[in-house]
Formats: sequence, C-alpha cells, structure tokens
Amino acid sequence: MRSWFARTADYPVGGSSQRPERLFSKISRLYEESGARDRASLALAIVSIVFEVYPAWLRSNTLSFAHGTSVLYLSAGAIVLAAMLVVPARTSRLAVAIFIGIAAIVLLPEWRLFPNHIYLALWTIPVAIMFKEWWRSDQYALYLRVTLGVVMLAAFSQKILAGTYVDGSYLTWLGAHGGTTERMFSLLCDSNSAEPCRYYQFISIFILAWQLAVGVLLLLGLNSLIFLAIEIGFLLGAGIFADEMNFQVLNIALLCIVFRYGMPLWLLVASLALLILDVEGIDGLLKIVQTYVA
Repeated sequence: MRSWFARTADYPVGGSSQRPERLFSKISRLYEESGARDRASLALAIVSIVFEVYPAWLRSNTLSFAHGTSVLYLSAGAIVLAAMLVVPARTSRLAVAIFIGIAAIVLLPEWRLFPNHIYLALWTIPVAIMFKEWWRSDQYALYLRVTLGVVMLAAFSQKILAGTYVDGSYLTWLGAHGGTTERMFSLLCDSNSAEPCRYYQFISIFILAWQLAVGVLLLLGLNSLIFLAIEIGFLLGAGIFADEMNFQVLNIALLCIVFRYGMPLWLLVASLALLILDVEGIDGLLKIVQTYVA
C-alpha cells in the first residue's frame, strides 16, 4: 500500500470545478483508506509538545537553553517533521526514533521548566518504538490505558489530600482571582462571602467524582465508544474552564489510541485548531479583541 503522502497525487485540488465539500470528501476518503486515521493520533500527541513548550521558550527574555533561538526553531521543526512522518506506516517507527533523539538532546536537559503535561507525553510517546506496528499493538494500547488510569487516580488523590477541592475553596478563589473562563461560575455565588458556596462545592465534588470514575473505568478496561465520547466532552469542558487546551488535546490523542478508534479527520482538524488557540488562550484572545474594539 502506498503511503498517505504519495497517494495524494491521485486527488487534484486545483480548478474551479472542485467544490470544497467534494474536496473534503475525497481527502476524508483518502485519509481513511490509507490508514492515516490509525496513526494520526500519535502525530497529534507529538505536535502538541511544540505548542506547549516552544511558545513559552521563545517568549522568554532569558532562555536557559545554551544554543539560543536558532536551535529551538530547528528542534521544533524536527518535532513537527517527526509528527508528519508518524502518519505513513513505513516511516512511523523512524519518526518515533527522531522524536526520541530530539527529546534527549533538547527537551530533557530543560526538564525543570516543563509543566506536568510534557512529562506525560515523554512517558507515553517514546514507548511506541518498541512495537513494529504500534497502532495495532494491544500491548501499547494497554500501556497507555494503565498510564492514563493511574494519572487520573493520582490527580484525584492529590485533590483529596490538598482538601481545597473537597470544600470548594479552590474554585471559590478562582472565581475571585482567576482568568476569564475560570470565573464563569462566579455569577452563581456571592463574591463578598468568605465561605465557599454550595455551587462551587457541587462542581468540585463533580470534578473529583469524574476523575475517580475515569481512572477506575480505564484500569478496569472499559472499551465503550460512548465512554470515549463522554470523556472527550469532559476534557474539552475542563479545557475551556481552565483555559488550557493543550493537555486536553494530548489526552484525547492518547485515548483514541487506547480505544483503537483512531483520529477522525474532523477531530484532528478541531484539535489542531485548539492547539493554535491555546498559544494565546481564550483570555489572551479576548484581551486582543478588546484592544481593537476600544
């Protein structure tokens, strides 16, 4: 079977007779027939690292990386190349090897600067090289399932130990001091009250119950597409509230591998759009709009 990139030559995109809906239909059919859907999830997981780490590094006035911005641009380009090479079956493992090399040379020396999201990516993506056809491997899917299940239970445990989710005080603080989206529930409560209101407590308990349930169900091996759809919906909702879409996109990509569902083209396009949006964030985009309107 020819690679996804080679077969695109069979589908001309030029000419006025090529309607957008027909073009999308042809691209979608090619995407499915070539098997790109099965491997696009890992490509999305890889490229999410570029959107998470590099904008912050390039905006920094004091780059700790010894070789400066030129190497950062080159390594970012190499990671994007690895993401593209993951899609064709013949080069998929090579792409993972390229990613591992870039991570070892550029990313790992800067591990102190990483958010937790990057640790999850570095814990899950490189393991794919151990399997000749990782997109068909039950072992790799199981590894990701257990990892994500443990991460969810760890997040639940951390919130329980901190105590600020149990009584709703953390969401109360966000309602008064957080970003635009983090204050979305502030209208439900009295901002002058020092005590968490029942709405914040209810939302906090719901978040705890959701993380516990997802962690347990993943470890138990529930393999329902309805469960996957609900979990994606919750992840997107959490991303909007926290104004942090990158971590949600990474989780969605890994879950698509876990459930052996692949990455539908519409979900891939939507996820890439969310990664671009996340560079400035919803709060940042609103401020940009306000400067133009004012």
